[in-house]
Amino acid sequence: MVSPLGAGRAEFAALVGSDARLLAFARRAALILVPLTLGVVALLYGTGPTPRRNWQGDGLGVDFSQIWVAGRAALEGRAGEPYDLPVHLANLKAAFGPDCRFAWHYPPVFLLPAAALAVWEPQAAFWLWTTLSVGVFAFAMRIAAGHRDGAWIALAHPLVFCTLVYGQNGLFTAGFLTLGATWVDRRPWLAGLCFGLLCYKPHFAVLAPLLLLATGRRACLGACLATMLALVAASLAAFGPAAWIGFLQTLGTTNQIILRDAGAGLDINVSAFGAVRLAGGAMAAAWAFQGLVALAALALALRSWRGPTPAPLRSAALLAAVPLLSPYVPVYDLAPLVPATLFLVLAAREAGGLGWPERALLCATPLFALPRVVADLTSLPLGLGLALAVLACVALRVIRPDAAATRPGPWTAPRPGDLEHLERLGHLERLEPTRRA
Repeated sequence: MVSPLGAGRAEFAALVGSDARLLAFARRAALILVPLTLGVVALLYGTGPTPRRNWQGDGLGVDFSQIWVAGRAALEGRAGEPYDLPVHLANLKAAFGPDCRFAWHYPPVFLLPAAALAVWEPQAAFWLWTTLSVGVFAFAMRIAAGHRDGAWIALAHPLVFCTLVYGQNGLFTAGFLTLGATWVDRRPWLAGLCFGLLCYKPHFAVLAPLLLLATGRRACLGACLATMLALVAASLAAFGPAAWIGFLQTLGTTNQIILRDAGAGLDINVSAFGAVRLAGGAMAAAWAFQGLVALAALALALRSWRGPTPAPLRSAALLAAVPLLSPYVPVYDLAPLVPATLFLVLAAREAGGLGWPERALLCATPLFALPRVVADLTSLPLGLGLALAVLACVALRVIRPDAAATRPGPWTAPRPGDLEHLERLGHLERLEPTRRA
């Protein structure tokens, strides 16, 4: 007689040993997790017992509160105020209370959408912001995956919940990068537009133009640069030069607040730089480690884009490398790792199936909900470890595709329901004939 523990182990082994069953399990989990995620974000963080406060006691939308305050200042002709820290803190206090304290580090192009949102009251603006970010992200995942299930499963990822809870722009970043990477050859002008829209986050926007330049994609690069210049011009026309002067003057202060003083907390920064600081290392050591990691990520991205790399794997390299280039990466800015993982799975499917590194990465997905908690409790840089794991899986397929070939162990035939699901998606023809038997 098989014990319950033994049966559970056998069931788990069968699950992770079958692409079909793993996909079916992810789809069933997403049917529960996606509505739960959106419901919690809307109700717990988008409403509250007192005006402009959520049920956690924070400003409505948490970090979104300062997007609204900066946008309201810009809307009222005071676009330079977000870059004057004492004035910005006073504006935050007046709008959301004394414990709402954030420094504004975005370039003035981000004041354009912030001002548009500030037309609405904070609660309506937060719901609109959340709806738009989920919509852009879901659309990008749908385009990348080629079917709705890919987008649905991606929305169930813990990093999506993390980004929405903070009211941050990580889903826009991941969405624009994904669309640009997907369309770069088929629709270069549209891809360049998507890459150019990232100029609100310069440290995440720099890699794509570099890869376009290195690979001679002139049309896409031209569209990217034109989009960036158009947004800069639009921000100057809308807000005048005061905002840009204030932004340039605060760059040194930004470096001090975020990197030297770790004003947001050591546990939130999941970069290589942040990992050394979290462990108590010196600034010089932190910069040295950050440089090594950034160079490795950049080298992989360049190799992937300059060589005969399959398109999904090339896209995965871009999205996996972007978060590792910056010395400051809050947990919600790991959102590009979601489409990076999606592209990695697509590349593995085209190559014959998932290998054990991809299977281990997918099984570790729940850990993406815990980087800040683990860092706070143990000082272990779990967030960086997960980011490096994604990059390593991509590197294995790029550098040694034969070593990355699937080695799932004993094959467990998919259940009938799984086969029917794959037939609807048109995936069965991609499975090896011996596995379909």
